[in-house]
Order: sequence, then C-alpha cells, then structure tokens
Amino acid sequence: MKKIKINVGAAIITSFLCAGGVGTAQADSAASARILVGFPAGGNVDLVARLIAPDLSKALGRPVIVDNRPGASGRLAINLATTSAPDGSTFILTPGVALTLYPHTFTELRYEPFKDLAPVSNAVNWNLGLAVPSSSGIKNFADYVQSIKADPNQTFFASSSTGSGQHLAGLYLGQTLGVALEHVGYKGASEAIVALVGAQVPAAVLNIGELIQQSETGKIKVLALFDSKRDPLLPDTPSIAELGYPQLEINGWLAFYAPAGTQPELVQAAQASIATTLNNAAVKEKLRLAGMQSASSTPEELDAKGKKEFEHWQTVIQSLPNFSKF
Repeated sequence: MKKIKINVGAAIITSFLCAGGVGTAQADSAASARILVGFPAGGNVDLVARLIAPDLSKALGRPVIVDNRPGASGRLAINLATTSAPDGSTFILTPGVALTLYPHTFTELRYEPFKDLAPVSNAVNWNLGLAVPSSSGIKNFADYVQSIKADPNQTFFASSSTGSGQHLAGLYLGQTLGVALEHVGYKGASEAIVALVGAQVPAAVLNIGELIQQSETGKIKVLALFDSKRDPLLPDTPSIAELGYPQLEINGWLAFYAPAGTQPELVQAAQASIATTLNNAAVKEKLRLAGMQSASSTPEELDAKGKKEFEHWQTVIQSLPNFSKF
C-alpha cells in the first residue's frame, strides 16, 4: 500500500498588525485584537493560543485577548474568522483538520480553506494514540487486533468528536486491519476519556496529550502511536510504523492562517512573532508536557503541507467502504 503520512491537526487563522511600522493605518492600535478559539477554555488549543498571545501583543502594539467560541468542532469560529476583515483585529486557533479534512467529511461548509485563508506559520505538532481500558486485559496491539477480530462487541472506539481526525484515523485503522470498527463520538476529549477509563467503550483514538495522565495512573493502556517513531512521553508505546503499518502515520498540527487579502508585510511580522514564542525554552517545555512539539514554519511550507494533507485525506476517505459525509 502506498504510504500516506497525514498530519491531522489544527490551524490558527490570524489577521493582525505589526506595531513596528507595518500597515499602521489599517487598524486602531489602541483597540484590542482577539484570537478566536473554537473550543472551550482549558484545552490544548486554548493553551497554545494563550502562550502565543503575549509576544503577539508585543508585535502588534495592542492587547490580544483569547476569545473562546466553541461549537461544531471548531467550524463556528472559522466561519467568524473567515468573514472578519483582514485589518489586524481578528485571529483564530482551530484544528488543522478544519482545512484539510472537514471539506471531505461535512456536507456543508461556509468557507473554502485555501481561498478564504492565507498561510502564516505552523505552530505545534502532536501524535495520536490508540488506547484501551486497563481493565480490558489487553496488553499490546496484537492482543487488540485479536480481540476485535474475535468479538464484534470490541470493535467500537471513541473519539473527541464526529468527523474529527481521530474518528477518521480509527476508521482507517479498521479498514487496514480488515475489521469494520464502529465509531462513538463524544463532545470533547474529556467525555471520551471518562468513557474509556470506565470501560464504557472498549477503545479510543485520541491525542496523546489527552491520554498521558490516565496512562501514568495505570487506568488505561496506550497500545500504539500513529507515527513513525516513539514519543519520549510514552517511551514504552510502539509506533504504528514499527508494528508494520507505516501507512497509518497520522500526526496532528496547529498552524496560523490569516484572512485572505492580509498584506504580506503583516503575515511576515506574524510569522516572526510566532517563531519567537515557539523558540522560547519555557514555552517548549509547557508544550512538551501537554504532548505537543513546537514547530514553526514559513508560510510557503505551511501552504504546501496543508494542500498535501488535503489530498491525502481525500485518498484515505476514498479507500473507506460506504463512507458518507456528515
């Protein structure tokens, strides 16, 4: 099978103004700018936004607030961002799958990701993990494969939301293993974790930052990471590649974008501010402990990455039998 490496992830869509003389006529520097976040406060997307905000505020010469607008797997916030003027007053932090996956999985979108948005910089990357309750008695990936092939009741898996990268990763895993896995969507990772720990579902595909704590307490067992290598935070958990399924490498990422039409000077200033924050040792450590890796990029690199992943998701979905949009 052709190897498909997918970076699932999230995107920060930004529009802003650099205080150092870049486009100062476009916005009132005394007014605050906002980073829209399509999820509740306290999650990893919110964490990244709040880590980015201080340096971004310095670059803009104006206050930057984090504005949480949860709903529709982050699509509501994207709609608001893509209809905002590119005048330096609005930013958004949202899953990258909103650009690369959602166009393939949802029947109605009010935005065109590569038309309505301009790339600025990648921000962070992370791994996805497959986990089971410790009470299941499953010790490794081979045990899991045996269980889902022997017992239809074991074929269910949870994710943080329907249509997410986690959801599609689980379906693709089942298709690769020759087993029809059944998805159970929850309203956020917290609900999915509670269900997993309580053995209400036999398995879950979630971001490793959402799995680490319960893994350390022994309540769940992480069987595999959807990556080419192991993660230092879970050194005893094998990668999906070393288990013999390199085509299942699926990594998450967050990235910055701006509303289409944002001046190149503003994009360049934003990229520099983001890189400064992400190169800070203290910020890197906070991200690491949350299961994320700092990873800035140029706008050109991000644009190529997003378009490549868009095509990869299309290939994956076409390989899934009887898949229908939501």
